[in-house]
Amino acid sequence: MKFRKEVQKQFQKAGWYEGRNVKEKFSSIPRFDEYPEFLKVFLYEYGDLEIETLTENAKGILNLKAIPSKLYDIQYCFETPRYFGNIIAYPIADYHLDSATLLCDINGGVYMDGDFPCLVSKDFKIGIEKVIMEDYSDTLEWNPETKEWVEEY
Repeated sequence: MKFRKEVQKQFQKAGWYEGRNVKEKFSSIPRFDEYPEFLKVFLYEYGDLEIETLTENAKGILNLKAIPSKLYDIQYCFETPRYFGNIIAYPIADYHLDSATLLCDINGGVYMDGDFPCLVSKDFKIGIEKVIMEDYSDTLEWNPETKEWVEEY
């Protein structure tokens, strides 16, 4: 899986290289084999990296080491749908700038769940790029009253 030039450069700075495969880091994690196939493919290639996001005034880190380091109990994600949209969302990474969890649903939607959950993109690749580029245009927020994603709550 390749990303746009600026994003791919950030992955390279974090230690990514052509042909990288860290599948063994994930193989012993209970229930990881139940993750969607596209997400496993992404994590086998880019997982276990800490990527610096492209911020101007702060240092954002997308920590893709969160699952292999067992920061999240992924068993929980299979048993407890997220309060936003009642969906199963798989943890991908820890996002240090906002103290949030980066999540993905079965269809590739990318979410940030911190103080206020948001839907970054319904497209996985675009969602990852937006987070690393610190581009939150078109991001939707969860409205707990109407139980739907809205432009601004």
